[in-house]
Amino acid sequence: MKSQIAAASLLTVLVAAVPITTRADTGVSAVYNVPAGKLWQTIDFHQPSENVMPPVASSTREGRGLGATKVNVLKGGGEVHLLLVYYEPAERAFNYTIQSSPLPVKNYVGEVRVKKLGSKRSRLTWHGTYDPDGVSEDKADEILGGFYQAIFKRVGEMHEMQGMEMMDE
Repeated sequence: MKSQIAAASLLTVLVAAVPITTRADTGVSAVYNVPAGKLWQTIDFHQPSENVMPPVASSTREGRGLGATKVNVLKGGGEVHLLLVYYEPAERAFNYTIQSSPLPVKNYVGEVRVKKLGSKRSRLTWHGTYDPDGVSEDKADEILGGFYQAIFKRVGEMHEMQGMEMMDE
């Protein structure tokens, strides 16, 4: 419970520091024919990113649970530095921020959730809220959406996917 309160407080501070009127978001949701626990094991923040993210060549993680950091080295060059700001494995949920990256976004907060839909079906949702940086919101959505879709297709190679849906809001 303390970790939930601390994570919620940290996330509130991070999001409150950014003007709400400039926030953009995009995301993807898909249903997979796999138990929720197994899907969670596939995408948990603590797993190597290169397992599910085709653009990532390698990743290194420091720490475990709330406050853990990860550096994803991109195949085309550059690094994405992540900070875990919410982590509830019992709920199969985590949020992270991008501390620095070559992506055209700033103030990014990612949200990943796995929801049980039955004994052998689950839904994965990956959503990001951010400010575009140097590109239009549509272009940033396109770039992030392509990244998310690549993740979902890779996960679909491991677990049968029933369909994918973009969640632009």
